[in-house]
Amino acid sequence: MRTQECLGFEVKEAAWAGLPGTMDAIITELVAGRSVETDTDSLEAKLDELMVDLTDHDVAAYRALGKDIGEALAEAARSVCVGDSEYKVAGITHACYNKRGIDLVMSAVAHDERISWDRHPLPRLGVGTELKKVCMIATCGRRKGLICSLSRLVCFGEVPAELRTIHDVCMQVDAEINLATVPGKSADELYHVIVKAYTDRGYGEQILQHHQGGLIGYKCRHWIAQPGGQQVIKAGRAYAWNPTIAGKTIGTKSEDTIYVNNNGSMEVLTNSPDWPMVDVKTGDGRTMSRPDILVK
Repeated sequence: MRTQECLGFEVKEAAWAGLPGTMDAIITELVAGRSVETDTDSLEAKLDELMVDLTDHDVAAYRALGKDIGEALAEAARSVCVGDSEYKVAGITHACYNKRGIDLVMSAVAHDERISWDRHPLPRLGVGTELKKVCMIATCGRRKGLICSLSRLVCFGEVPAELRTIHDVCMQVDAEINLATVPGKSADELYHVIVKAYTDRGYGEQILQHHQGGLIGYKCRHWIAQPGGQQVIKAGRAYAWNPTIAGKTIGTKSEDTIYVNNNGSMEVLTNSPDWPMVDVKTGDGRTMSRPDILVK
């Protein structure tokens, strides 16, 4: 640690035998006579505010991560085969991320009907988890501390009618909330943008089934949009929205990480190369390109 991680700093060491007392003794010595605050008490929100304001260096690192993670998930999705267990798909995804220096800090995989009843599906192994037709992979990947979130769906053969319908709606909701993510908007306002987007399309109940996303950066979410939320969208920060819809036999999700530039414009960080895309129109006539279902 002294020669590799903490050059220029004095390192205090605590004997492992006697922990935590040996560590507590060092802390007591260092803070003697001073007021002490931790990053989990009253300073937490203030530190979060400092953490999420991205420097030019952070933005460059974020764009590089977004490019690589979009490629990684596309590679993983294209490698999936009928008969794979959810656990195997998670392993494939891990490998695609890891070879690009990305830690997969959250991996959710669901096949077929499970996508309709499990909104945060931890991958399973064994009989009954084998992929028959539809695979959903949802991820959070981290590199240099920064985290991107994105999800993709793969279908083998013709897309079922119900999946086609709800994925179209999910992309529309995703486009509505992403294009509404402009400086000055509050978390409460954005929550109600999502409520309206679902309700206008006949899926109002879906807002209650899972959180819809919010501010991202050095955590998977620093905050999520909720009714009454007072957090405010600011330029120079990243956001990730994740609308989901559960149908009767299948479910779906639409998710990418975006960056709000200093001029207020929005860019998608996590595009997947050569992925099928749809230009989705919002209620006010604007258009945003969203990831469709990859058909194999």
